[in-house]
Amino acid sequence: MADFDFLEDFGISAQDAEQPKNAYDRFIIELSNQLATEFRDYTKKVAQNTGALAASIIPVPTGQLSFRLEAEDYFPFVDEGVNAVGTNNYGSQFSFNYPGVSHNMATAISQWKGLDMSHAYAVASNIKQRGLRPKRITENVINDQVLDRIANDLAELTGLMFEINFTKNGSNNI
Repeated sequence: MADFDFLEDFGISAQDAEQPKNAYDRFIIELSNQLATEFRDYTKKVAQNTGALAASIIPVPTGQLSFRLEAEDYFPFVDEGVNAVGTNNYGSQFSFNYPGVSHNMATAISQWKGLDMSHAYAVASNIKQRGLRPKRITENVINDQVLDRIANDLAELTGLMFEINFTKNGSNNI
């Protein structure tokens, strides 16, 4: 994982800190871009897909001094995994509900792997029987060390002490 020395890496000077709005805005923008890059890089490393998932991870401003990261709708399934039918084998909040394979699932696998439909149905059936192993992207990118560094940089920038908490959203927002 890349080194997170945010203030130095983002070029926020003492003069910028004297103009808080500019320094804060730039810090948040650069932080959101850096985290999106870290998520994309880690996703490319661990996800077995065409790269579309990693490419879809983008920062989106949500108001003054705030942002969220968004990704394809299936990000939570790759991140947290999916339990096999009738099990809790990965401890995920997501589970396959029935053993039958939908045409949409088989088609997606066929397009992803370049398989004919009969083989795609076989692969899909196997996936439902075994589940999808979690890649734990979020917990590997956003860890206590990263949160502490963000808090320290904010403290240096503002002169205030911060405790940073991270909550993972259950939708396609990271």
